[in-house]
Amino acid sequence: MREELERNLASKIEPRVVADILNSYEGLIQKHRALDAEAALTRAGKFVEHIFRALEFIRTGTTPAEIKSPAATAKLLEGDTNLPESIRMLVPRIALAMIYDVRSKRGAVHVKEIDPRGIDVDLAAKGASWIIAELIRLYHVSDENAVRMEMTALTRATFPLLESIDGEDFVSKKVPPRVEIQLLLGRKGGEGATRTQLGKMAKCDAPRVTESIKGLTKDRLVHLTEKGIYFLTGSGEADLMKWLADNKAI
Repeated sequence: MREELERNLASKIEPRVVADILNSYEGLIQKHRALDAEAALTRAGKFVEHIFRALEFIRTGTTPAEIKSPAATAKLLEGDTNLPESIRMLVPRIALAMIYDVRSKRGAVHVKEIDPRGIDVDLAAKGASWIIAELIRLYHVSDENAVRMEMTALTRATFPLLESIDGEDFVSKKVPPRVEIQLLLGRKGGEGATRTQLGKMAKCDAPRVTESIKGLTKDRLVHLTEKGIYFLTGSGEADLMKWLADNKAI
């Protein structure tokens, strides 16, 4: 999907800034999935800086080397009535409120026992995904159906414990087979996966994969289309998020 994102975003944003945005975004998502909250929040801060560099390019035609004050840049954007409403208001405010301010204002020491960084990272990942989806909605050059699929994939829940190496998706921690299938289907988003693909991605043996898929389908947590492709349903996503929360995986 990265190639398509680059093609769409580069229609309006300087390509090297697009690369910076996507590199920091992918780093945020990867560290979130690996449950490395500190590293994820560092990448979230970089993502916000690169987003504001991109917005300044859209506003002025020139890319700043750095953004010294995201809040000050947001005010400049808000004052430019020639810009689309999303670029003036929504993207800057979401970048600040959902990502930058949460990351910056927590402080290094937490008085209470519960460390909030897990929920902070989850919020940052959702905000970053929404921002990229909104930018491709505004500036896409691809077919509209393809863009809708990209937007759906970006704004679905971002699950931890999922990694991709050399193009191969897998769950990076041992979990029950049923949960592993849900995670893998969550990773595939609007693309879905066949039984063969699930068998290759899952680390449990074939009979347990089959048993898990049957149980999930019966409980309507997974849906099988006429084309033989499995998708995680909304109920399946909620069930998975509850398991992750109960087992302190998010």
